[in-house]
Amino acid sequence: MNSSWLPQWLSRINSKLLSVLLATISIVAVLFLYFSQNAFLEAFEYKTYDLRFRDVRGAIPVEPSIGIIAIDDKSIAELGRYPWTRSQYARLLDKLRAAQAKAVLFDAFFPEREDMVNDQAFAAAMKRSGNAVLAQLYDFDADAQVIGVTGSLPELERAATGVAHINLLPDDDGVNRQALLLVESEGKQHPSMGLVAAMMALEQKEYTVDSFEIIVGERHIPVSENNSMWVNFTGPPKGYPRYSFTDVVNGRIPAEELRGKVLFVGATAPGIYDLRVTPFNQNTPGVEVHATIADNIISGRFIQQGGMTALVDMAFIILMGALAYFLTTRLNLYGAIPATTLLLAGYIWYANYMFGSGYWINIIYPTLSAILALLVGGSFRYLVLEKSAREMRSMFSSYLSPKLVARLEKDPEAAKIGGDNKDVTVLFTDIKGFTTFSESNPPQKVVSRLNEYLGAMVQIIEQHDGTIDKFIGDAIMAYWGAPLSQPDHAKLAMGCVVAMAVRMDELRAKWESEGEEPFAIRCGLHSGEVVAGNIGLAGKKMEYTVIGDTVNLASRLEGTAKYYGITYLVGEATYSSATDVCRYRELDKIRVVGKHLPVTIYEPQVGGGALSPVELERFDSALQLYRARGWSEAKSIFQALATELPHDKPTRLYIERCEYFIEHPPVADWDGVFNRAEK
Repeated sequence: MNSSWLPQWLSRINSKLLSVLLATISIVAVLFLYFSQNAFLEAFEYKTYDLRFRDVRGAIPVEPSIGIIAIDDKSIAELGRYPWTRSQYARLLDKLRAAQAKAVLFDAFFPEREDMVNDQAFAAAMKRSGNAVLAQLYDFDADAQVIGVTGSLPELERAATGVAHINLLPDDDGVNRQALLLVESEGKQHPSMGLVAAMMALEQKEYTVDSFEIIVGERHIPVSENNSMWVNFTGPPKGYPRYSFTDVVNGRIPAEELRGKVLFVGATAPGIYDLRVTPFNQNTPGVEVHATIADNIISGRFIQQGGMTALVDMAFIILMGALAYFLTTRLNLYGAIPATTLLLAGYIWYANYMFGSGYWINIIYPTLSAILALLVGGSFRYLVLEKSAREMRSMFSSYLSPKLVARLEKDPEAAKIGGDNKDVTVLFTDIKGFTTFSESNPPQKVVSRLNEYLGAMVQIIEQHDGTIDKFIGDAIMAYWGAPLSQPDHAKLAMGCVVAMAVRMDELRAKWESEGEEPFAIRCGLHSGEVVAGNIGLAGKKMEYTVIGDTVNLASRLEGTAKYYGITYLVGEATYSSATDVCRYRELDKIRVVGKHLPVTIYEPQVGGGALSPVELERFDSALQLYRARGWSEAKSIFQALATELPHDKPTRLYIERCEYFIEHPPVADWDGVFNRAEK
């Protein structure tokens, strides 16, 4: 009997077992990733959460007992610039009390005293209403421990029915998907505004914290271990009835529309900047998020994840992986792939169906399990058992060109649209009065002069290892620290500014000697974190660039230089990292449009217009007196400097400010910050 077939048979059996083992390992690996909550995969799962709301389930009817008193553009136009005097809020409360509103929750706090009359009027109105709730905002450290709280004046909080926190819990991508229902501080639990609103609507004065749930009356709210719940968003903005603040206080809303309602008072006007990112919209007023949380609790419509849903997730991870591998044992490659695709389509339909019922069944991990089982176990079968390696290589080479394959092997991220965080310094330059120059000269001359200037600046930027991002007309945007990291990017950028100042002095002297009209530039510089990467449409139009607040602030500083009548202006982050490159004049502390935190700005002393060390010292001493409220003494020093420096606009600006504050002293806690009203 010929037994030569035996080793081959054993080899085939062993290969099959190895194929099963590889598929099993891939499934176990996905289970491990699920238990470890892999950040990369969780980010994708969060995106499916957003898509299921926006593109699958869509909007649902809102709880009819909830409404929003909108601080909107119409109200600001009628009642004046926001924030308003507290007498307006007192009028509002009296109107709502007369209309028999059930609860009034202010998505705002009033931490500073206005005056005794208006503060007392507001407090009295809250006592009369008996259903007003004020907001608090907690600050947390890196370990999620409370380190501070912002609230209203104590007498206002005492007059209110209660206070509630308005902290939201955005994920790493900035999208708000969870709501922090309770914050623990000083041994006490502090409820959120949404939870308090729901309790008032349900006429419940107490709540109970149990294992992974908060109980309010008959409502069992599913929460995580940090007492946060997944928000079941009802739809895009404007889903809840909005009543304009001015319409309510002026009696234009019928009382029956407000009777018995839980009303949230908050900003919806874009200019107030209380906008949040939600799965439905990137510009959702924060007050609507709090209303949605209350809606979920009142209506009992929750999104549940964890507990039994976690067991379901694990079961599907195993089942989908096993089924995908089973298909590879029964079908050839061209049959297994579409069959697995149909399997996944059916599972995704089921997950979306369950989502509509309030159960968040995971999509990413079971899908990954099926794909890995197909690729790992199935590919091994095709490569080893069916000897199809050559065919597989031939197939892939027909899909991808050799050049593209080589590029992807060398740098897989090169073709992706996404990016990563970089610490950079960004520079913006602009020509002063270029519009006037271009209108008063022929086009050929304008282009020639612009090319001469841009050519000189490009050379200097490249000599200092900068990256030129783009030309915006006569403006230049450049940066240091990307795409390759540069630890000394701020020093490199400041060295570039020094060289640019010298070169501009040379160019102006040359143009004047030739009898040509010279021009000057303005420059803004700021350092910080940005998102850097390829942006655009893959395969069509893409470019590597940097985006983020650092870029915006650098651009704002370039424009701010015009206000101070100077050429170069840098932010404090750049100054702190490049103090030894040149001398600086601390110019001001400003708060630019759209930003809450002030930034200290500095003028580099470069080029022919630099101040002497003595002049800088005198200016700084006057500035310190100014901030210490010694405006008369500061004015005297500034006036003396103005005589010596007749063209120095910052000195004249501070003289005007000193004169104004002598006549109109600011509030006692004035911080010396100048609020820029223009970009």
